[in-house]
Amino acid sequence: MNDFFESHIRTVDVPDTVAWLRAQYGRVDVLADRVSIAEHAVGDEAFALRRLTWECRAEVVYEADRFFFATSTAGYRWSIGSRQGDYSVEPGIVEPGHELIGRPDDTEVQLLAFDAAWLTDAARTIYGDDTLEVRFDGDGPVSRRLRDYWLQTVRWSLTQVPVMAEPLARAHVRRSLASATLEAFPLVGDPRERRASAIEQASVYSAATAWIDDHVSLPITVDDAARAVGTSAAGLRRAFRANGQLVSSPHDYLTAARLSAAHADLVDSDPGATTVAAVASRWGFLDAEAFARAYGDAYRVAPARTLER
Repeated sequence: MNDFFESHIRTVDVPDTVAWLRAQYGRVDVLADRVSIAEHAVGDEAFALRRLTWECRAEVVYEADRFFFATSTAGYRWSIGSRQGDYSVEPGIVEPGHELIGRPDDTEVQLLAFDAAWLTDAARTIYGDDTLEVRFDGDGPVSRRLRDYWLQTVRWSLTQVPVMAEPLARAHVRRSLASATLEAFPLVGDPRERRASAIEQASVYSAATAWIDDHVSLPITVDDAARAVGTSAAGLRRAFRANGQLVSSPHDYLTAARLSAAHADLVDSDPGATTVAAVASRWGFLDAEAFARAYGDAYRVAPARTLER
């Protein structure tokens, strides 16, 4: 995704603050003559991290259009229907279509938001269930241990903000936050079945990467790797989408493994006895120009320069 955004805002004028808050968060009534609001937001179409500092008392009425997960310092009471709580006591959920009434009072709120369709797709990939619908059964984390895990993941993600403009770094943060959120908050359905599915996919992924690494010098295909670990090509692709960090498909992993092997070959070869085209062909790259482009993307240098060192 290349729809990255990062924004900062700080307001101290009451009319301007109220106008901005209402544009962002729905109906907002500021219950003070003096007000200061600051927000730092970062994310893309799939997710966003927001840190919002309220230096005032206010009431917010907001109908969510995505999934929100919130935690705060002391001073943010909330209610959704007959349920109520305080985000400083326990992180909470606002699901799409739910109306939140929030009452911030000199507090700092950290919000994690996910696009509903993206989070559903991520959950289906992680748990290997193409029918899963993301709905939550409760307002807070399922246990203290998982609450702390989620809070630590959010804190870690905030340290990654300086590099989040990079798509790979942002994808890693986004995936880590989604995994932590889906584990920490009570999804509807049997958590044991989901966990067993996730463990099985991780096992398939580990076995497939090991098999590819061991057989990369041979003319293998993704279908060969799937058969070797006892799954289908579709099952293997699902396992890679769920567990791959730098690459998310078995084809990309095989290409990366061959590039790595070709790099080692170039480093060890005598430039007077071989050529870049010969090394490329030896590792399954029949188009020397395409190999040079892929190698340059991976190693930031032309393969010829590596060979000639």
